[in-house]
Amino acid sequence: MIDIPPPDSLHLSSATGWLQLGNADEALADLAKVSDEHREHHEVLHLEWHIHARNKAWERCAAIGGVMAKRHPDDPAGWINQANALFYLKRGREAFDLLEPVRLQFPKNEAIPYNLACYACQFGELDLALDWFQAAEKVGDPEKIREVALMDPDMEPIWDRISE
Repeated sequence: MIDIPPPDSLHLSSATGWLQLGNADEALADLAKVSDEHREHHEVLHLEWHIHARNKAWERCAAIGGVMAKRHPDDPAGWINQANALFYLKRGREAFDLLEPVRLQFPKNEAIPYNLACYACQFGELDLALDWFQAAEKVGDPEKIREVALMDPDMEPIWDRISE
């Protein structure tokens, strides 16, 4: 992936700083200064997704995640970001159907099976959710994943089954 040269790198850095300070509007204003040449750079899209997520603009996040997945299909972030946006739009089945086919493309990424477990919880398939949770444990650190899941309200429907 190419580096972003100045002045676009400076706009990206400034936007990142504003987001870290909690000012999403200023972050978007600085990000808007990035030239068209670098608008679809992975780092720019990723930051834009997080800015809109801060504002809970999930439709926009879904669109940005889709662009990320299309432009950078070998990076799981776009797929995960798009699916998470759909999940927050209460479209858990759609999120699941988007992310599940790409799981084999990223076999060492525990976020994918973990998110699939969250989505399955949302649409009420708890056995499926448990299967995906266990798949996440096999890929990542089982203790850490269990600890995170037991604090994640999205996983609450299977808390009793994973707390053992």
